[in-house]
Amino acid sequence: MSDMEKAINDVAEVMQFENWLRFYFLREEDGKLIMRIPEQAQQKLHEEYPGFWGLVEKFLDTEITYEFSVNTVCTFVVQTLDGSKYRSGLISEVFDSKGFQEEMQLFGIWSQHHEAQLEQSFMDFNKWQELFDEWKNSPEIQDFLKKARAATQSQGNTVQ
Repeated sequence: MSDMEKAINDVAEVMQFENWLRFYFLREEDGKLIMRIPEQAQQKLHEEYPGFWGLVEKFLDTEITYEFSVNTVCTFVVQTLDGSKYRSGLISEVFDSKGFQEEMQLFGIWSQHHEAQLEQSFMDFNKWQELFDEWKNSPEIQDFLKKARAATQSQGNTVQ
């Protein structure tokens, strides 16, 4: 696996983790969306996902808006991955890459289509990842991706 592929996976994982946090811990209070994570859950998150704890801390008991969420996640990704785990500038390339866009679109489709299942009971983030990977690697989704990629390539070849 290339550094780009690894970086795509790492950035997508951070974004998926943030989505998972919002899904289970975002509460409406006085017309505002606040991230409320019970003390016991905080301890478990700190133990099970230490690499994400810095992100969790930024969200704790905070009003979450779209802008705040995007800025916080992107800042966390750059601070934890760009120039430390990966060469400087690679993370910017990841955000612009087709592979990353595809991964995030698939995750969005998966989470929307499985929302009822995900709401039935609390699932930890590892379970979400397991279910998403199973779905993404299923023959039906792989076939869909092949067809979509072929259609995209053929459209690119017909530009006049």
